[in-house]
Amino acid sequence: MTREDPMRSFTSDDTETSVALVGAPNAGKSALFKRLTEEYVDVSNYSGTTLKTTSVTMGSTELTDTPGINGVSSFSEEERVTRGIILDTDAVINVVDGTQLDRDLFLTLQLLDMGVPTVVALNMMDEVAAANLELDIDTLETALGVPVVPTVAVTGLGVDELQNRLSEASAPASTPIDSYYDALPDDIDATRAEKTLLIEGDEPTARRVDTRNLVADGGDTSPAVVDKRETVYRERRTRVQSTVETVEHATTSGEPSKKWLEDLLMRPATGIPIVSGLLIAVFYFMGVVVAQMVVGYTEEILFGRYYNPAVETVVDNLLPTTEWAAHVEFLLINDNLGLLTITVQYILGVLVPLVAAFYLVISILEDAGVLPRLAVLADRGLNRIGLNGRAVVPLIVGMGCVTMAVISTQMVGSRREQIITTALLGLAIPCSAQIGVILGILAGLGFVWWAGYLLVLLGVLGVTGIFLDRVLPGDQEALIEQLPRVRAPRPRNVARKASNRTAAFLREAAPLFAGTAVVVSTLDYAGVLDAIITALRPLTAALGLPASFGQVLVLGLIRRDFAAAGMTDLTLGAPQTFVGLVVITLFVPCILTMTMILKEHDARSALLMWVGSWVTAFTVGGLAAAALEVIL
Repeated sequence: MTREDPMRSFTSDDTETSVALVGAPNAGKSALFKRLTEEYVDVSNYSGTTLKTTSVTMGSTELTDTPGINGVSSFSEEERVTRGIILDTDAVINVVDGTQLDRDLFLTLQLLDMGVPTVVALNMMDEVAAANLELDIDTLETALGVPVVPTVAVTGLGVDELQNRLSEASAPASTPIDSYYDALPDDIDATRAEKTLLIEGDEPTARRVDTRNLVADGGDTSPAVVDKRETVYRERRTRVQSTVETVEHATTSGEPSKKWLEDLLMRPATGIPIVSGLLIAVFYFMGVVVAQMVVGYTEEILFGRYYNPAVETVVDNLLPTTEWAAHVEFLLINDNLGLLTITVQYILGVLVPLVAAFYLVISILEDAGVLPRLAVLADRGLNRIGLNGRAVVPLIVGMGCVTMAVISTQMVGSRREQIITTALLGLAIPCSAQIGVILGILAGLGFVWWAGYLLVLLGVLGVTGIFLDRVLPGDQEALIEQLPRVRAPRPRNVARKASNRTAAFLREAAPLFAGTAVVVSTLDYAGVLDAIITALRPLTAALGLPASFGQVLVLGLIRRDFAAAGMTDLTLGAPQTFVGLVVITLFVPCILTMTMILKEHDARSALLMWVGSWVTAFTVGGLAAAALEVIL
């Protein structure tokens, strides 16, 4: 039994149809999606941005923007998501980077081998000219056998023609890989697209087909997968090379003007110093300029000096002097997380500047093509703790603000690596506000104590990363980066991207944080926080610390820097101070960060991270106290 093959041509009429934008990372899918739908989507020069697919209904057609892929398979989450969409869509707009034909045409030919009705958007034609290249569009269209439309998505050039030719989307009736289908069972119930993936050894497709056969035949079937991937891929790459040699011609000799900068960034001898300087600049901007200067002004002056006192006065005047009013007043304006005071202060005075600045920085680095190169340079070192190079950005951002770093783990890759990165951020990466206070305390102890503190954190970071890498299911995802060209960021694109991301973040985070504030305030009013301080006394005593250290830990539940600041009010010796600093650094993330962890991950993962940080903080603190007692 053979399933009916997909349409050899595509016609968009009054019937409901689905169209997917498919292409390699950085080929311009999202920019083209924006032009086609007039709905803004993040336009990035960094792979992985569009992992969450976006769909828009235009009349009777549903257009879907898919994650960037280099081939239809299941080697990564991006490929798994896009493969599923391609198998169920009516037609595809294959977005091809005109300067990367030797890379992008592999996917094009794979789509045509699968029999997917396709129209090719040959994008970035402005950069084709800048790269001193000339492409023969008519010859390329003849070679592929499907419509090819030259476009410049960022300016809209060719978009109208692409829309007009969408109805011509088609696929050749046969391709050179047809002969490989003979290796499949004659009566296999599969489409042409599925057959192509089966001979390429795609196991999820095999399970999909086998499940269908089981239902149809009422019995077991042999696996449908036939692994001829290497042979098929080799043949397809040969066709790509032949096509490129036919249609691509250099107009002048010489390399593109920015090639030298790309080479400098990728050579370790020059790239590491350049990227290190860039990361220092990012850290200074996020950790000093924004987290300390800007947030210091908005939090302490605008809200602390003006907004909060005004709100407290209004609430005092409006509420009657009754018992229930006292409960409401505490919920609204208490000093820990008052719903109308401290909560608003955190969201608008702390979160908004940090979120906007973070997305501005990331948008600039994405558009400039720097992030993928940064990931490649950091990849080898991070592999040792179960991460790939993409995790370098969250870890650096975490030293400015751990809350923002948790959000940036979306770019790391697999869910497994996102969990590892988030756990490390919440455990062993102090935020800039906490770092400032801690460094001030350590400065009074001397260099030896500072070096010991740093070694403890690095040790915990390494051991935790290795432990999580061993115990979490799945394998480490290899870093596969398509390096885009280095180019000047487009100010309008950067500004729109940063503002849209900031607004989307606040829409999701503000209600969640407000709800958390209500819960914490209720616990505070009920005396639960005081009970926690009492319960912590045996642990603080085991660490050789006074009972008042429990108050410091409770402050850390709300804000990490509050805990560090609380340390300055205690009279402690050098060993006690050292142990206390280690504990408050490894102690649970602040309310703001925990809220983001809950938002980005499931409740189970968040709870494990929270409990794990308690266990790690007191275990490492206890070991440090015991070691110091022996040494001193």
